[in-house]
Amino acid sequence: MDKSIEEIWDNGFQNNKYSIPPVIVDLYHKKSILTVDKLKSTSKKDNWSIIPIAIITLIFFIIKSKLILGIYIAALMLSMFFLNRKQLAFLETINTSESCFDYLKKLQKWIKNNVKFYTRLLGIGLPLFTYVGCCIFILESNQYEYILESYSFKKLLTISISILASFSIIGIVSYRVSNYLIYGRLIKKIDEMIDELDFLKK
Repeated sequence: MDKSIEEIWDNGFQNNKYSIPPVIVDLYHKKSILTVDKLKSTSKKDNWSIIPIAIITLIFFIIKSKLILGIYIAALMLSMFFLNRKQLAFLETINTSESCFDYLKKLQKWIKNNVKFYTRLLGIGLPLFTYVGCCIFILESNQYEYILESYSFKKLLTISISILASFSIIGIVSYRVSNYLIYGRLIKKIDEMIDELDFLKK
């Protein structure tokens, strides 16, 4: 008589002649599809939220008579929207008809690469773009001559480096915290399923 699921569960995974029972495979398959769908949905909502924020930011700076700065910041936000959209295109290529372990591993790798990419982008790009924004603000506020008269070149250089370093830290920390709050649970689920499946395959 064939062994029951319980016997295979208790003994089979300690013996290489048994593979993962179909019922367990099906369970993980359904669970992984739900997680992937949730990740897609959350990612799209998160990215599309940039659009209204960009519009509100533009309107705010127009009211404050800082049109150029408003356009600059809104353009940066829209650039981030399209960049995110390009990065998220990977999620549509996931083939859930293949082994869930295989596509979860691909997804895990993509997530890790994404975290590295955005950490570098916000750690290096954000300070530079923010510095340009500060310069635009100074020019629009007619503070350019006053600053040049009040501070020496050395002092301006020190301040500039401090601003760049500060925004680099702020960018990295803000991204890591927001990424954890928005995607932390989903990423944890994916990691746990991979670890469990990997254990069952041994």
